[in-house]
Amino acid sequence: MEKATDLERGLALLTLEYNLLTPPQALRIIENSRKDSKDLIELLGEMLPQNVILKSLSKAIGVSYIDLDSSTNELEVNSDILDRADKTMLEGYNAIPMVDSAGRIIVVVSNPKNQTMIDYLRKVYNEGFKIAMASQYQILNKLAYYSSMDVEIPVNLNANYNTSTNEIRDYISNKSPMETWVNNILSRAVSESASDVHFMFDGNKNLILRFRVDGILKPIPVQSGINGTEAVSSIMSRCSTTMDPTNNITPQDGTFSFMAARRQVDARVATLPQANGTTCVIRLLDSANMRIRLDDMGFSPAHLRTIRENMTSSQGTIIAVGPTGSGKTTSLYAILREVNAVEKNVLTVEDPIEYRIPNIGQTEIRAGLGDRSLTFARALRSILRLDPDVILVGEIRDKETSEVAMQAAITGHLVLTSLHANSAIASFSRLTNMGLAPYIASEAITLVISQRLLRKLHECKIIDEPTPHEASILASLGFPIPEKIARPGKCMQCNNTGYKGRVAAVEVLSPSRELKNLVAKSSTADVLEKQARADGYYNILEDGYRHVKEFRTSADELIRILAMEVKDE
Repeated sequence: MEKATDLERGLALLTLEYNLLTPPQALRIIENSRKDSKDLIELLGEMLPQNVILKSLSKAIGVSYIDLDSSTNELEVNSDILDRADKTMLEGYNAIPMVDSAGRIIVVVSNPKNQTMIDYLRKVYNEGFKIAMASQYQILNKLAYYSSMDVEIPVNLNANYNTSTNEIRDYISNKSPMETWVNNILSRAVSESASDVHFMFDGNKNLILRFRVDGILKPIPVQSGINGTEAVSSIMSRCSTTMDPTNNITPQDGTFSFMAARRQVDARVATLPQANGTTCVIRLLDSANMRIRLDDMGFSPAHLRTIRENMTSSQGTIIAVGPTGSGKTTSLYAILREVNAVEKNVLTVEDPIEYRIPNIGQTEIRAGLGDRSLTFARALRSILRLDPDVILVGEIRDKETSEVAMQAAITGHLVLTSLHANSAIASFSRLTNMGLAPYIASEAITLVISQRLLRKLHECKIIDEPTPHEASILASLGFPIPEKIARPGKCMQCNNTGYKGRVAAVEVLSPSRELKNLVAKSSTADVLEKQARADGYYNILEDGYRHVKEFRTSADELIRILAMEVKDE
């Protein structure tokens, strides 16, 4: 091999000292990085959690590691220092200048051994800076957030332009001020890990803007002079093939893509004309949010073992159940990430395709085309002729799809799918109510994962004795009161919410032969649950309590998300 770089030597040290990779795996990653000119850390990120990689590599090459999302991070962005560098150059180098508590410049980068970048930084900051290391994702998100604050929009959009720097920039890039404002809103939404952006109007027809972050809607201030109707029209015009910006009578749907933090983000748009103006919601499909691994989702060790035992099977059905927004797609994609798509033929049929997955064939259904429509059942029949090993069916919605999917599972295919059901036990009656024969459901289903998403406490959480309020919540749920409990803290990294990210509370049910026999006999839910309990199953509320005991979430969040399950008990 050629002479090893510092990063490659760091990878070798990581392999030996931490035993995270075997030497052949490390060698293969280095060879692929050189052959395809790919970033070594990015390739490592496909195999290991990035924080583990960066902590180990930074130690190996002698620079500090910074978790920019941590409550212990004391670095801040200083706009004067940030503005001294060209943001496009910083984005290209994955670098962001920050300052520590003493006012010293710390440039946080993802690859501290990029000499071209170091030379550029020396020109901008002379020698007055130090280098630290953080994840590319965190750096680009920070840059996107501060860039989104960069451009103000003129109060009167119809006024003649003056020659301000911002307007010249807009003129050169052929973007109107409104397009620029919308772009900045979308970039900020991506940087804050928002799943949706909501545009609606109040009784005075003023624009109300909100981001959905970790399942909670967060109001975003809108500067004076913003014409909400023009903003919504600007969004709709991006979906030119499917949406008409002049149509304020009927609901519309569309899609478009945009760049944020140096990656493409897909957006699904839905509009509904209402009395005060057209409400518009944009669902952000950021592929970076789908890199989550099974190990990172909060499954217990026992649940992980059960899931992995079933996903390595050559046949059967794995079903993710829960309401909209409960993370079903995330779980199914996390399972697909662990399937060897090189040695297995993996095909999907989805509505729509939310995230593109390398080495996997993905098909999107098409409705409303008469005889040319492509339904789940029709696409699935075609897929079965393509010699698949693993099939992902986005959702089971009707008898026909359920029958084709379950027959595929029985005849030698591993089928992954989702279903709207309230619990793992209820998934059987949900399918039989669609018209699926009970004996087919009992034979085909090998694993059911029912889940809800709880907001995850940030590192700034407070761990203390339960308050009377928290103790009463746990007692009302029938749980013993632990000696210590965690509740939200406040810091800049979590936007003073006390939460950042989410964790899954789940039921994982792998039916035993006894349970399958009861399903085939159309036994009641109570009978099925009694047998499942005997087999070691525990429900979603009990799993949520596990997260409370292990300080991942709070008692208030447990009751907020799982209140319906409490009522059902």
